[in-house]
Amino acid sequence: MLQKYRIAFADPRARAFSFAGFIARMPISMVGIGVLMYVESARGNYTLAGSVSAIGAISAAIGGPLTSRLTDRVGQHRVLPWQILIAVTTAIALIFTIPSNLPAVWIFVFAIISGFFAPSIGALVRARWTALLVSGPVLITAFSVESMIDEIIFVIGPSIAALTSVNIHPAAPQSIAAVFLIVGGTWLISMRDTEPPINRNQVKHGKPVVFKNGLLWMVFIHFLAGIFFGSIETTMIAFSNFAGVPIAAGLLLALWSIGSLIGGIFYGANEFSMPLPNQLVLISLVLIPPAVLLPFINGLGLMAVLSILAGFGIAPLLIAAASIAQQRAGDGRTTEAIASMYSGIAVGFAFAAASSGWLIDNHGTNWAFSVGTGAALAITLGTLAAQNGLLKPLSTR
Repeated sequence: MLQKYRIAFADPRARAFSFAGFIARMPISMVGIGVLMYVESARGNYTLAGSVSAIGAISAAIGGPLTSRLTDRVGQHRVLPWQILIAVTTAIALIFTIPSNLPAVWIFVFAIISGFFAPSIGALVRARWTALLVSGPVLITAFSVESMIDEIIFVIGPSIAALTSVNIHPAAPQSIAAVFLIVGGTWLISMRDTEPPINRNQVKHGKPVVFKNGLLWMVFIHFLAGIFFGSIETTMIAFSNFAGVPIAAGLLLALWSIGSLIGGIFYGANEFSMPLPNQLVLISLVLIPPAVLLPFINGLGLMAVLSILAGFGIAPLLIAAASIAQQRAGDGRTTEAIASMYSGIAVGFAFAAASSGWLIDNHGTNWAFSVGTGAALAITLGTLAAQNGLLKPLSTR
C-alpha cells in the first residue's frame, strides 16, 4: 500500500524541499484563526474579525496568481525573498495595529498588503514535484503527500494558535507564524537544484492559465470549497466560545483536519482507474452527509465526532483537483495554475468568513453552519457541471 510513497520520496532532494515547504506553510493554518481571535479579543466584534479575515483572503486571491505567474517566469529564488520580507513586515504592523486606538481601516490596509504578497508555498512545492516527476501516478501520490502535509498543518496550526493566543498573548500566533515562514522559506530558496526551470516562453501565452482547458471550472469548484472551509472554521470558533470552552476551537479544527488526513492517506495510496474528473464527482458526495448534519449539532462531543467525518473528503477533493490543474495547465505553468486554484479557495473563504461572522452575530451558529451545508451541495453540482469539459482533450493554444 505504501510502495508509491516510497517511490515518490526515493530522491533525498524531494524529502528536503517537501519538509521545507511544510515549515514555510505552517502560517496558512495559524494566521487566519490567529487574526480572527486577536481582532475579536481586542475589538469585541465577530463581524469585524470575519471581515478582516475576508479582506486578507481576497487580497491573497488576487496576489497569488500574479506573483506565481511572475515566479514561473523569473524563478522562485528571485520572487520568494521579497514576498517573505513584505509578509513578515506587515504581520508585525498588524500585531501593533489591532489592539491600538488606530481606526479599523488600518487593520484592513495591512491585511490587504499581507494577503497580496503572501507566498503560495503549496504551489511552489508542487511545481518542484512536477519538475522532478513530470507526470503519472507517482506525481499524484506526491500531490497526495502535500495535501496530507496541509492537513497535518491544519491539525497542528490551529491548536498552536488557540493555545498560544489564550495562554501567552493574542499576538503569539502571528509572531510564531512569521518565524515559520522565515525559516522554511529561506531553506526552500536555498535549494536551487530542485527549483523548476524558468518558463521563458510564458510571455507568449498572453491570457492567464485559468482560461485554458476548463481550468476556470476548477477555480469555481475551489471557490465553493473555500466557502465550505471558511464557514466551518469561522463557525467552529464561535461554537466553542458560545459553549464556554474557547480553547476547544483548536481541537475541533484539528479533528476536522485529522479526518481529512485519513481520507488523504487512503486516496494517495490507491490507484483508481476512472478519470480524475469522475473521481472528483464521487469524492464531492462524501462531503454532503456530515455537512447536512452540522447545523443541528449543539454539543461539543457530537461536534467533535462530526468534525472528523466532515473532513474525510477534503484532502481527496484537493488532491484530485490539484492533479487536474497540473495535467491541464501546460508546461512551465504549474505554479500559476495551482496558485489560481488556491485563489478560488481564498475568495470563497473570504465570502464565508464575512457572511458567517454576520450570521453568528445576528442569528447564531446553527444558521452560520448552514452556509457550509449549501457549499457542500454546490460542490457536487459544480463537479457534475465541469465533468464533460474536463474530459475533453487538451488544447495546445
